[in-house]
Amino acid sequence: MVRFGWFASLEEFSPAECLHQVEIAEEAGFDTAWVNDHFHPWFDHKQDGSPANSGNGWSWLPAALERTDDLVIGTGVSAIIHRYHPANVAHQLATLEELYPDRVFLGLGSGEALNESPLGLPMPEFGECARRTAESIRIIRALFENDFVDYDGNYWQLDEANLYTGPDEAPPIYIASNGSTLARMAGDLGDGYITVFEEPDRVQNELFPAVERGIEKSDRNSSLEEMDRSIHIHVSYDPDSEEAALQPCLPWRGTQLPIFFEADIADPRVVQAHGDKVDTQVLKDIFTITTDPQDLLDVTQKYVDAGFNHIVYQSHSPDQQAFCDVLEEQVFPEFD
Repeated sequence: MVRFGWFASLEEFSPAECLHQVEIAEEAGFDTAWVNDHFHPWFDHKQDGSPANSGNGWSWLPAALERTDDLVIGTGVSAIIHRYHPANVAHQLATLEELYPDRVFLGLGSGEALNESPLGLPMPEFGECARRTAESIRIIRALFENDFVDYDGNYWQLDEANLYTGPDEAPPIYIASNGSTLARMAGDLGDGYITVFEEPDRVQNELFPAVERGIEKSDRNSSLEEMDRSIHIHVSYDPDSEEAALQPCLPWRGTQLPIFFEADIADPRVVQAHGDKVDTQVLKDIFTITTDPQDLLDVTQKYVDAGFNHIVYQSHSPDQQAFCDVLEEQVFPEFD
């Protein structure tokens, strides 16, 4: 069965607008909602000159869970590098699970400078970020599964730490990656895998095999088919004008420059100034920007055929209700 997720972008929209979006998403039949967890946004201002947003995902989560009835909601994604201690993340998750049982998940990634550097925290090289992510997962699971935990890790320590409130098992943990290292980690330590912007050939030839190697390394009797496999896709739909659909996407062009995922650059003004030089055709080739509902169906089918069972849409559509209506009426029924 295919599941469908809504991406609530606290960078593009206000926290209140994102709450309204998850309400209409649930009404349209979405199963999950994902919220970004960035300190700085990926751009400084929108195309009309109004400022970007940068709401706090962890503050927003309980409001979204309270505002909806059945949506399963979590981070898309958090990075546990310097600014969080994994025990604090576990503490928050345990409380949310107590309040909203089986409606919470944790998405984790290796992070970007925009989360750490603005706080005066150095952004480590990728290898250390990956090791920190793995250690944080082990700590989170240990706190849910055991009492009064001692942990002497390379990056964090626990001294008889105990979660008094919450379940005995961590909520599902998704690991995000566009490379084989964290894909393998998803198979080894995670409950789900998520990737962004990837073409099916690379997914099937490199990323999914890495997930499978991680599963083989783990002590779980599982398989890739039993794991939740998610793809995050950017879409913008306007029934009348492709140009109207394109405009809200333009500030995101900086995300097409790999340097901003690798270097210690955290100023959204810098990211956007360089992104503005990216040809809009690059965005059109990667995002689904359209007036035709068939294109939304086609991109969904493309990734279902590639082996994903969970499609997460980040919609930049000028009218989000119209986008939800099209999915409810013309896309979702094709995957019942």
